[in-house]
This record gives sequence, C-alpha cells and structure tokens, in this order.
Amino acid sequence: MQVEYIVILIHNIFGGPITKDGSLKSCEKFIYTTVVIVLSATCFSLCMLDLRRMLYTRDLVLSVIDLLTLFGIVGTTFAIQTSTLMKYLYKPKASIIRCLDDIDGHLYTLDMHRDPSRSFSANCAVGFGGTIIITLGYLLANVQRINGTNGLLFAFKAYGLMIIFLMHGLFLVFSFQIWKRIRYMVVLLEKMIATTERKAASNVTSEHAYSRICRDLKALAIVQSHCFRSVNCLNDECGLANVAIFGLFFYVLTAKSFQLFYVCSIELKQHGFIFAHILEPFVLIIAVFLYFFVATYLGEMVLRETQLVVNNLHKLESVRFISQHKDVQTEEKHSELVEQLGNQIVHQPICFTVMNFFQIDLKFFHLVMASVGTYLIILLQFDFQN
Repeated sequence: MQVEYIVILIHNIFGGPITKDGSLKSCEKFIYTTVVIVLSATCFSLCMLDLRRMLYTRDLVLSVIDLLTLFGIVGTTFAIQTSTLMKYLYKPKASIIRCLDDIDGHLYTLDMHRDPSRSFSANCAVGFGGTIIITLGYLLANVQRINGTNGLLFAFKAYGLMIIFLMHGLFLVFSFQIWKRIRYMVVLLEKMIATTERKAASNVTSEHAYSRICRDLKALAIVQSHCFRSVNCLNDECGLANVAIFGLFFYVLTAKSFQLFYVCSIELKQHGFIFAHILEPFVLIIAVFLYFFVATYLGEMVLRETQLVVNNLHKLESVRFISQHKDVQTEEKHSELVEQLGNQIVHQPICFTVMNFFQIDLKFFHLVMASVGTYLIILLQFDFQN
C-alpha cells in the first residue's frame, strides 16, 4: 500500500474530510464519522468532570490560558469532523485527488515528460511525520505535569492536536501539488514562447508549428480549468476546518507568547521557575508559526505562478506579431485562443481562501502577525500581580 493511502486512511479514521475513493458508501462514512464525534465528545466530557484538579492549580492566569487552549483544540477538532459530515451530506463524491488526476492526464498529453504526482507520497510522509513530531513534542514538553489525575486530559489534547496538524498537513500537501501543476503551465508557456521566437527569428514557420501551439493552448485551458476546480474542491473540503484552525493558530500565537512573558516574569517571582511552563508554549508556538507560514507562502506562490501564466500569455501574444505568417485564419485563431485563456484565468481565479473570508497569502500572514503583536502588547499592559 502506498504512503498516501496510509496517511489519508489515518486521517479518515480520525474523522477527516479529505478522502481517497474507497469502498465505503457515503452513508456508511457518515455513520462512522458520527460515531467518531460521539466518542470524542464522550472523552471531552470525562475530561471536564474534574477539570479543576487538571489545570494549573497555583496560578489563575495560567489556568485560564490552559482552559482556553483546551477549548480551542476541542472546538477545532469538532469543526474538522463536522466538516466531514457536511461533505458527506452535500458533496459526497467530491475528491481533490480525482481533480489532480484529471490535471495529470491533460499534462501528459502536453508531453511534459514529468510526473507531477511523483512527490505526492513523499509529501504525505513529511506531513504525517510532522504531525507525529508535534504530537510527541507536546507530550514530552508536558511530561513533568502528566500524572494519574490529568493523564486523560493530556491524551485528549494530544489526540486533538494530531487531528488538527494532520488535517492542516494534508492541506499543505495538496496546496503544494496544485502549485506544482500551475508551475508546469508556466514552463510549457515558456517553451512555447522560445519556440515561437526561434521560428520568427529564422523566418521559418509552418502550419504544423501553429497547429501544435493552438493544440497546446487548448490543453492549457483545460488544465487551468481543472486547477480552478481542484482549488475550489480543496477550499470546500477544508473551508470550515481552516476557519477553526487559523482561529486556533491566532489564539496560540497570542496566548502562548503572553504565557512565555508571564512565566519568565510574574510567575517566576511568585512560584519559582518551572521548565514545563516554558517548554509547552514554546513547542506550540514554533509548530503553529511554521505551519501558518508555509500555508501562506504556498498561497502566495500559487498567486505568483498564476500571474506568471498571464504574463507569459501576453509575451506569447506579442511574439506572435513578430512572425510573418501568411494564413490570416490561423493567426486569428491563435490570437483568439490566447485571449480566451487569459479571460478564463481572470474569471476563474486560482487562490486559496478561508471560506471566502480571507485569501491565504503573505498579506494574510502579515495581517495576522500584526494582530498578534497588537493583542500581545495590550495583554502585557495589565498588572497581573494584583
């Protein structure tokens, strides 16, 4: 069994929405996901029975931060599993993997001599490995705090973090796969421009060369349409989950950064230094920052590669006028295909969004980090010693 099958299977076992075509029917998947949600809710209820003894007993501020972190993890976990139920209700046959396979089929006809899905297994392995590292790192960071009383609480938090980072890891994997396919469009257009310039410079043009360019432009239009469909599919499958995940990321970056300042100043004076109180927020901040930055970077690169496609289309159109081809009909057809592909890109924008609230790019990254800094400064103004 290939690596991606195993990773996606584990994701589905925990109630994730991204699926590969399997043997289970939609109703069976819906029932299974409902059972997973009920089990998760039961475990959360057991954790809440004696919550007072499980949190930081010596400091109210750290207890509030820990409690809100628990609620954030639980809410994000249920949002991911609820999005799976919504998918099986409204779009049970939607599959991002099928969309990528359609793109690969058309790229193959363009004679690219490359397999875009070649790195898919390795990407899934890296995503799953990152999830395991973060989950184990979180448990090791809290190993001094884990005892018989709060063992279930930390186990449930580790379970939630595994679901969250595996979900977001797969989102990053598919974002990277879509980016690679758009990059292939850029490479093909650059080859078409180079070929057209070479033909124009040597004044050697043929009907075959123009018909091949027209054929490639038609295939590129189909590839672009499938890329748009795959981005929409990924945005739909991960929409609700991404809203909750990015909300949790914002909270972790703000609250855990404040916790570091608090532990190193006020809590240190009152109760002394406890290494676990610094290590746990440090692990979460590093993990969240890396995943958040990679997501926005991939979103930015998809936008830039799409703009490169548009720029290369303009360049291809300008190169066309250099060649002295006698067939006016072929010239007009070529110009019309370039214009159609350009209009298609404009009306079918390829970008990752958070349920159409925000566009995932570096601008979104800067906006969130600026908000984190602002709220952190506000929190540090309070006098928690009184």
